[in-house]
Amino acid sequence: PEALTPEQSERIEAGVNRAVYADHRLNIKYKKLSQAIEEGAMALFGEKYTETVRTITIGGEEPFSYELCGGTHVETTSDIGVFVLVSESSAAAGVRRIEAVTGREAYALIQRRFKTLKQAAGLLECAVDEVPEKAEKVLGDLAASEKENQRLRQRLVAAEFDSALAGTVEVGGVYVLAAQLTDADADSLRLMSDRFRQKYPLGVVVLASVHEGKPVIIAALSDELVKKGWSAGELVKTVAQVVGGGGGGRPNLAQAGGRDASKLGEALQQVLPWVEAKLG
Repeated sequence: PEALTPEQSERIEAGVNRAVYADHRLNIKYKKLSQAIEEGAMALFGEKYTETVRTITIGGEEPFSYELCGGTHVETTSDIGVFVLVSESSAAAGVRRIEAVTGREAYALIQRRFKTLKQAAGLLECAVDEVPEKAEKVLGDLAASEKENQRLRQRLVAAEFDSALAGTVEVGGVYVLAAQLTDADADSLRLMSDRFRQKYPLGVVVLASVHEGKPVIIAALSDELVKKGWSAGELVKTVAQVVGGGGGGRPNLAQAGGRDASKLGEALQQVLPWVEAKLG
């Protein structure tokens, strides 16, 4: 009823290969379909069988396989060669479908995979057997570097934000800031909006940036303004319309995206009129 785990797949593959290498001779007999089914022969759904069927038994006195099959088969299981499981998926409710290759195709697959493994070892500058350990270390180092880059990027954003605070204006007792920061992601913009709300208990802030080629907009309101019925979601949608986007979120914090980053400056110009309209 569920996908096989890697360990289960490995056990299945190993079990089939044990049967292959045991060199079992196929026992082929022709029987009445009703007799074969009664004896427990496996019949495939969707297949059409005649009144007399070809049965194949594998396993000697204690057979492990008894099937109906009209096709040509090997004489012994060892003729199959190596068996390599390629994939497994859901065939129907409660039924898994396993796909594998054998013989020459299995050998070719092994060669291709081993070649890929050797190429990976070359890129990682390690022995083939050390590839998993080295890859895990490289991924760990990469994650640490990305974390450090994120920390440095936030410091740069914070420095730029501190300079942008000079552009804060007061309208009817409400402090308003609409600013564009350089290459800041949504998390960084949210952090800066929190800093603004801590500095100005009665304030409106909209911060925007172009991150990975797309506009990102964060709008935040003080809780006192939210109690008056103001909504950061409404504000961010008003701003995002200019850049061909939309968004939403909580009344005190909302996020939006867009398509046209070139219009971010024009979009931010919508903030002050929105506040003035709310003040009446």
